[in-house]
Amino acid sequence: MVDVAPVRTKPMPVLLESVGQVVSEHTVQVRPQVSGMLRRVYFSEGQEVAAGQRLFQIEAAPFEAALTATRAAWQSARGNAARLVQLEKQHYVTPQDLINARAVADQTEAAYRQAKISLGYTDIRAPIAGRTGALAVKAGNVVGPADAAPLVTINEVRPIQVQFNIPQRSLPLVRERQALQSVRAVITRDDGTTTLDDGSLVFIDNAVNTSTGTVLLKVRVPNRREQLWPGQYVGVRLQLSLDPNSLVVPQTAIQTGQSGTYVYLLIDGKATIRPVRVDREIGAETVISSGLSGSEQVIVRVPRGLRSGTRVAPADAPLPVNAAVALPSAE
Repeated sequence: MVDVAPVRTKPMPVLLESVGQVVSEHTVQVRPQVSGMLRRVYFSEGQEVAAGQRLFQIEAAPFEAALTATRAAWQSARGNAARLVQLEKQHYVTPQDLINARAVADQTEAAYRQAKISLGYTDIRAPIAGRTGALAVKAGNVVGPADAAPLVTINEVRPIQVQFNIPQRSLPLVRERQALQSVRAVITRDDGTTTLDDGSLVFIDNAVNTSTGTVLLKVRVPNRREQLWPGQYVGVRLQLSLDPNSLVVPQTAIQTGQSGTYVYLLIDGKATIRPVRVDREIGAETVISSGLSGSEQVIVRVPRGLRSGTRVAPADAPLPVNAAVALPSAE
C-alpha cells in the first residue's frame, strides 16, 4: 500500500529566496570626549538601554575646578571691559585699550564655555536606544579620546535590518513589485524551517556588484521579540506576487533521477513515472511548472524499490475479500 494525494490547484505566492545577514540599523561606538579616571559604570554588559540613559561617569573634580577658574577670569575680564567703556569716553584710555579689554573678555568667555562643555563630557549618556555589548574597560581605569577601543558599542535591535543579495535578473521583478506596493519579506532560520519575523523591503542598492552579478537589498524588521541578532545568518523570502492557479504536490512526492525530477502517479492501480519541472518549494509543498494537469494522484511517500508499472493500492482503499496487496515485482 502507498500513500497518495491529489494534485491540487491553489493560490501560491511567487517567492524570491535568499540567505541574509542581520545587521543593526544604527550602531554607535561610545567613546570618551575628555581624559580622566572612569569613576562609575551605570549598566551591565548586554543590557538594553534607553536613549539618554547614563552610562559612565568620569572623575569630574578637575573639570569643575577648571570651570570655576575660567568663570572667575571671565567675570573679571568682563567687568574690566565695562569699566574701560566709561574711561574711554572720558579719554582716560585709548580706544585700542578698550578693544584689547573686550578681546580678553571674549577669550575668557570662550574658555569658560569650553570648560563647561568639558565638564558635561564627564557624564556619558547613551546616544541611542539599543543593546550594549562588552565593556572595554572597567571603573578605575584612566580613559581618553585617544583610546583604541570604544568604552562600549550599542546596537539598535528594535527595529533591525536583514541584508541579502539577489541575482541581477530578479531585479526588474522586485522593482516592478515595489513600485506597486510594499514588498513583504518573511525571515526564517537559515535552514528555512522556522519563521522568526517579517518585515518590508526598504533598500535596493544603486548598482549591481560586477564581481558577483548580484544586487544588495535590505529589509526592515520590527524584531519585537528580539529573535534576530546582529551578525546572525537567516533565510529571507520576498513575496513578489500571488499565482492563483498553481499546481501543488507534497514535497515528499518529488523524486530526483539522472534525467531530472519526477513523481510517481497512481494510474489504473499502477505506479507510473511522470517527469515534472519544479518551479519552487514553499514549506512542505512544491509548485510544479510543467508535467501535470491537475487531475492526477501522486504517490506521496515512495517505497524503496518501487518501479514504474508496479501494481499498488492506496493506503486508504478497502482491500478486496480474500485478496492480498501486491508487492513490488520485477518488470
